Amino acid sequence: MNYCFASIIVISLGYSLAFRLQGVAVKGKLACGDKPWKNAKIKLYDIDTNQGDADDLLDEKYTDKDGEFRVDGTTRELTPIDPVLYIYHDCEDGIKPCQKKITFLIPKKFIHFGTATQWMDIGELNLELTYPEQDRSCYH
Repeated sequence: MNYCFASIIVISLGYSLAFRLQGVAVKGKLACGDKPWKNAKIKLYDIDTNQGDADDLLDEKYTDKDGEFRVDGTTRELTPIDPVLYIYHDCEDGIKPCQKKITFLIPKKFIHFGTATQWMDIGELNLELTYPEQDRSCYH
């Protein structure tokens, strides 16, 4: 009986260690024209493609009064994570429903294993522009 219990613990431990702690850190600054854009929602996700698993929210913040943000989060995955940054905003949007949503795929070289050693800096973005990966989102 003790051998069976010990085997289950060893197998469970080995399985859980196979899931590596991985994360990513991103920073930047948002502006609407020449003014900092405060309170834009920023979400950092690990999108789980082809795994039948729900996407993992790694971090969520709002830009500060200067339009700046820093998001950093981790998750445990068996395979390398696929980090994505979403920016939700209403810059130059009038009274249209929902918000503009910009999507940035984060390069794999910025993945860290527990503590961010390198931040991806997206620089300063002017939200008046239209970005290639931009659509609208009512639910976020």
